[in-house]
Amino acid sequence: MLAATILLAGCGGGDDGPAAGDAATAKAADAEILNGVLSRQLAAVDAYEITIPQLVGPAREIARRFRAQEQEHAVAIVKALRGLGASSEPDPEPVEAADRRTPADHLSFLYELEGSTIDYELNAISELTNTWPRALIGSMVANQAQHRLTLRELLGATGSEAIPEAFEDGTEPPPGS
Repeated sequence: MLAATILLAGCGGGDDGPAAGDAATAKAADAEILNGVLSRQLAAVDAYEITIPQLVGPAREIARRFRAQEQEHAVAIVKALRGLGASSEPDPEPVEAADRRTPADHLSFLYELEGSTIDYELNAISELTNTWPRALIGSMVANQAQHRLTLRELLGATGSEAIPEAFEDGTEPPPGS
């Protein structure tokens, strides 16, 4: 009888861990967050597509590489969604074609886009329950911070002005603002 009681005590959804319903709810919440990140990444791809033809020389080549990296981020998010057993259902995020006339206007637009993406993804990290998507998005944030540094330099920042703040949160204005 004691053996049966011990065996039964080890079964079921006690307080030792999340119940199956809680795990499913957490996965669904993470999938919703990741679909938001996917929407943002696809908008970034679109923004680079719109902007690349407006740039010349090294700025154009750099923007092409950044666009490819944004696409890689989107693919990684789709894979993460599959890992959660969820489908990719991004809501299209419109890319506004604001009043951009010069290459500097377009670079500033990309700089601000990368900043808002960093802010969005940092918030997503704090809301995710599964650890492995957090690491993925953390890596993406680091990459976006590198994009911002390069864009700062393309916008003319030199020396100490080119050095980002200690904690990149996407809010530092472009140089010369």
